[in-house]
Amino acid sequence: MRATLQRVAEPRIRLLRVDPAFRDAIPEDQLALADRFVTGLHYHLPRGRWMPELLGFDERRHPFAVLVLEGVVVQEVLLAGRVSAQLLGPGDVFRPWPTGESSVPCSMRWSVSGQGAAIAALDDHFLAAARKWPDLLRVLNERFADHLDAAVRRAAMIGLPRVEQRVLALFWDLADRCGVVGLDGVTVRVDLTHDLIGRLTGAKRPTVSLALTALAETGELRRIRAGAWLLRSDSYKALEGGGSPPALVPVAGGGQ
Repeated sequence: MRATLQRVAEPRIRLLRVDPAFRDAIPEDQLALADRFVTGLHYHLPRGRWMPELLGFDERRHPFAVLVLEGVVVQEVLLAGRVSAQLLGPGDVFRPWPTGESSVPCSMRWSVSGQGAAIAALDDHFLAAARKWPDLLRVLNERFADHLDAAVRRAAMIGLPRVEQRVLALFWDLADRCGVVGLDGVTVRVDLTHDLIGRLTGAKRPTVSLALTALAETGELRRIRAGAWLLRSDSYKALEGGGSPPALVPVAGGGQ
């Protein structure tokens, strides 16, 4: 199913109100002024396939980056009949347009999971604001660097020999971003199908299903309801190299 693109009632969103890092990049005495000018084009993406071309800009005027505000956007690369995927969530900044030529014959596609997503397209208005407040570009550079770090971690994850390890590594990586600590473990609220987990971990769907069954039997990872998974607190020990779990902030009342 192909997703449509919907502009929201207020076409430009004030980014200082939805992203604390952009707000922190502005001197305190200039926040009121910056609030009017640090904006992006606001869109809602329903669940399903998404084509960045739907943003409606020509080749010379398309936004230079996209910021995810809510929900999850899935980026997939198709190469030699195999599909590799990564998840982009709130705070992630990415470029959904090709940035140069490549001799590798791969293609890219995009989709939206869960209940849909909200994005802000960063265009010339944002660049004009960044000329007055250059630290806005520092925030973007940090986000792009985070994106690169995530890609390196994912490459290491896919290199793990057992699919059970890859799945655990994926969920601990997600827990670092959206995990909630409770008495029973760490709850990760993300809507993932077995097929998508396979694309995220470099495994076939039947193998992923077997791995999830094995992890549920050992109690290391289990699905507790639609869109929610529970990681046992010490399950990270099953990953090669040992180490410590992500630093998560406990929440009173449990993680469910």
